[in-house]
Amino acid sequence: MKHKKDKNPIVSVLLSVYNAGKYLQESVESILRQTYTMFELLVLDDGSTDGCADFLNHIIDERVHLIKRKHNYIATLNYGLSIARGRYIARMDADDKMFLTRLEEQVAVLEADKNIMICASYMQRMGGGDVYNSGLKGKIKPFAHILLLGNFIAHPTVMLRTDYLRAHQLKYRPKYIYAEDYKLWSDIACLDGVLYIIPKPLLEYRISEGQVNRVHNQQQIQQIETAGRIRNELLIKKKSHCYTEHLKMLFKAYALLNENKLLDDEYIFYGYYKIFSRIFAEDEH
Repeated sequence: MKHKKDKNPIVSVLLSVYNAGKYLQESVESILRQTYTMFELLVLDDGSTDGCADFLNHIIDERVHLIKRKHNYIATLNYGLSIARGRYIARMDADDKMFLTRLEEQVAVLEADKNIMICASYMQRMGGGDVYNSGLKGKIKPFAHILLLGNFIAHPTVMLRTDYLRAHQLKYRPKYIYAEDYKLWSDIACLDGVLYIIPKPLLEYRISEGQVNRVHNQQQIQQIETAGRIRNELLIKKKSHCYTEHLKMLFKAYALLNENKLLDDEYIFYGYYKIFSRIFAEDEH
């Protein structure tokens, strides 16, 4: 079915692709079936060698654009951010599938409240499996102190406000590889951005074969190290107000542990010492 090209799409879907031959067609079809139709689909082929995007040549739909790039994941994502024409940018990976109303529901949230910068949702493992559920829902501000506990925002589910990203020159940072999304959320949080989480799955994700091999395990180790660095930066960033709420949470936790004699006094003291040493060391520079 041929669609008339929308000169001003409301949503730009950034679909990152690298040798995803087995799953890409399903992913693209789930996007083209959306109840919300005012979008462009930017298929960002990050140097694939398996010809996975060849089937796109047979799709007669002017909303679909294939962009071929040299293999550099973060540079490819940032190029997608730079050329997106939509008011909002939706992210997705090539082995995931959107539920039918994903775009419609997220656009409704962002249209209803101009202060929301990120709209995310829960996601479900392919085939009706477990739901990735942070337990958080609705409008969340501030959220930097929650990010200190971990990356609870599912990257393939997000829709972002394009003009906000460009006004603040926000993008994925190469030096935070494997945790580039976590860094982007932390940058938005430190600018006092607002997050909204739709408390239901709007996307199906897949655990692929590549996610259980040795290379992936090495990437996970690097991801953990990078995430730790992001948390430290959040904690000590003076102008962000990031650490205030987190310190309150830590103080309450330590008090509870002390009250129930679950930690020795020396461990509690050492915990406080490490926190304040890091903060005051940063203040001296």
